[in-house]
Amino acid sequence: MSDFSNPVLAFDSALAGCTVAVLKGGEAHVRVLETSREQAAKLMPMVQDVMAEAKVAFADLGLIVTTVGPGSFTGLRISLSAARSLGLALDLPVQGVGTFEIMARSAVPERQPCIVVLETKRTDYYVQVFDADKSPQSDPVCMEEDELRTMIAQRVGYILCGDALGRLGTEGRALMLPDPEILARAGLAQFIANGMKAERPEPVYLRGADVSLSTKPQRIIADRP
Repeated sequence: MSDFSNPVLAFDSALAGCTVAVLKGGEAHVRVLETSREQAAKLMPMVQDVMAEAKVAFADLGLIVTTVGPGSFTGLRISLSAARSLGLALDLPVQGVGTFEIMARSAVPERQPCIVVLETKRTDYYVQVFDADKSPQSDPVCMEEDELRTMIAQRVGYILCGDALGRLGTEGRALMLPDPEILARAGLAQFIANGMKAERPEPVYLRGADVSLSTKPQRIIADRP
């Protein structure tokens, strides 16, 4: 085992909210806020509140952990940018962890296989399958509803979980946000397993951003002499 003992800061804003945790001496201090708006304005004040509660200064930290997606295009960029900026400013490693894995571990902590279904805000769903140890059995993909229902029917004994169960209309373990303590502990475990090294976390996008071109006519401004 490692003798890593510095406090760990973990946070996420990839889904419909913000979650923050500080691990210090085996104890976790957490905040969870469900919101789909103003995550950029709310994340860092939450971080400051949790760190104050844990009596941890930024200079005390040893590791920053964040999710890398998939999730909301904007929300994911907020937490990743914050983590990278803090890592650069404090000269700290930043460990990225997949959103699917943390949702699976948060919703189904016991040894049971599961199917994580996340909201895309479109007609399809983000999906990934995990075994009882929460190791992935499939790649993360986008699935239309008919295809997803067929896959669920074929995997008897798998627990369905995630933030899209309401729209899908199926039973399971509905969970809107990942547990930030689980995120912190999973990120720390990955960091230690990799020899206390963390590569630059890169976002996992299963599709591009929802961007449309303006239908308004362009204004042409003549060059001035």
